[in-house]
Amino acid sequence: MKKIIYAILICVIIAGIAIIATVGLNADIIYSKNVEIEIYVDKIFEKADIENIVKEVFPGERAIVQEVDLFQDTVAITLEDNRTDEELNAKIEELNTRINEKYEVENSVEDIIVTHNPKVKLSSLIIPYVVTVGISMIIMLIYVCIRYRALGVIKTLVTYILSIGASEMLLLSIIAITRFPINRIVIPVGLLLLVVVITILGFINERKLLSTSSKGNSKKKTK
Repeated sequence: MKKIIYAILICVIIAGIAIIATVGLNADIIYSKNVEIEIYVDKIFEKADIENIVKEVFPGERAIVQEVDLFQDTVAITLEDNRTDEELNAKIEELNTRINEKYEVENSVEDIIVTHNPKVKLSSLIIPYVVTVGISMIIMLIYVCIRYRALGVIKTLVTYILSIGASEMLLLSIIAITRFPINRIVIPVGLLLLVVVITILGFINERKLLSTSSKGNSKKKTK
């Protein structure tokens, strides 16, 4: 049964690596090339109402609707930047018209702020964590080698490195295969998985260490 599970996990990782190498990861709107449309509604609005209007004007598209003003009268709509200026202007005009009708205001299209944001390199999201996590991992592995030296330093070290590496690769592969968009929660989830794997390995090694100590004490008593 274990062999079957391991084989499935290996296949998932290989498939994930292949997808990342050929297609790449699917970035969320905020990390992909996007356009941000900021509209001063001039009235307190319901976010759900704006979201419904956005769905009507931009059907089938991913969009992020946010309140950007303390007085809750300005909305920012973030969309993928995948249309020409003429097409975008027409959509913005339609969007403005629908918001004016909904809230009975007379906002002008000229007052709408449109910002084009370039694609963010996903590697730039990881770099800030590399040094901190790297130093923490080195310290942790040194402690592990000292703590579980009775179980074999090399064996323990290899087990930790392979387990941590495989678990993170599995997570990344699942994200790649499912085309789950890379967003702000992915890195925290990856760090949480790292902690969980280290904790599980710690429990397993503590039991092995206790078992080894018990056997050693039993042999001494027998002699």
